[in-house]
Amino acid sequence: MTESLPSQLDQLAEAWNEAEISRPSLGRWMAQFEPADQTIALRLLTCMQVHGWARLIRECRMLHQRLCSDLQEDGFDVERFSDIDFSRAFVCKSGDLIAYVYRKANRLPVTCFHNIEGLREARPAGSRRRALVILDDYIGTGSQFLFTFVARHAANRELLARYARVRLAAIVVHDDARQKWKLLQRRDIEQVMAIEERQLNFVDFAPERSDLIAALASLDWRRCGLIAAARDFPVIAHPSLSVEERETMLGFLRAQHESSGGNAGTTEFLLGHHAFFYGAPNALARVLLPLFKRIEDFSIYPRESQVGLPADILDYDIDNPDPVTALYPRD
Repeated sequence: MTESLPSQLDQLAEAWNEAEISRPSLGRWMAQFEPADQTIALRLLTCMQVHGWARLIRECRMLHQRLCSDLQEDGFDVERFSDIDFSRAFVCKSGDLIAYVYRKANRLPVTCFHNIEGLREARPAGSRRRALVILDDYIGTGSQFLFTFVARHAANRELLARYARVRLAAIVVHDDARQKWKLLQRRDIEQVMAIEERQLNFVDFAPERSDLIAALASLDWRRCGLIAAARDFPVIAHPSLSVEERETMLGFLRAQHESSGGNAGTTEFLLGHHAFFYGAPNALARVLLPLFKRIEDFSIYPRESQVGLPADILDYDIDNPDPVTALYPRD
């Protein structure tokens, strides 16, 4: 016997167990659709992976184990971290938060963590052999790191070049970023640029195209690794979906896209299926954004595209974060 829609939403809300995505919010989100579309809309929700606080702690530990195993093979000190620097943030505000959680989860000394600006002064050219770890929660296309942080910022390229090893470590990495990373390590910079132009076709890259390619080509990408705890890919490729469900979901997402005006925002085309309890990557289908909203992406999407009732935007103080879901019970 098939369970009722309210019963399934009850189970989903309980499984996610996060205040920002409450059961009433799920109900209001679902109510916007015609009855004929609610089955596939629910299926879309059940394919989502929501990273709660306790899960995030576990994944930070898993990521750390993989990072240490990788750097240890290259002879770095993974016990005292005497020759390893961790970044506190590089571009996104969430980079600050994940660095804090990562440090706490793995009981690392705060002295291991640095602002990028501070590292430029603390690690001059000719420093002894060291590794740099840049932390993030989610990497979709990799554009923020590759083009904003690296290609358009000479001081950052100079900093990366001072390190024997650079590791971009994230909780979740989309297959799109992995593809670009493989191309970079094969020195196929032109192809990486072509993908960027195709994905962000509303941006005119012509004035800076040659400079961006030269900037990316100036680094030895064989020294730069990409490490993740989990993998993201388009939700329509989820292994639990049948062929019929994939076709139905794709049609549903296309219809929702067209009803919002047909203009994809930033990396919405990735159609990822991972979200975090404090917000979400903008790699989600637009129809999901009202449930999973990230503070630094809030202004990207026009208000009319935010169907349903958006979750409250959570801001945080990195020096004194108050997690929504406590890792340990409070008195």
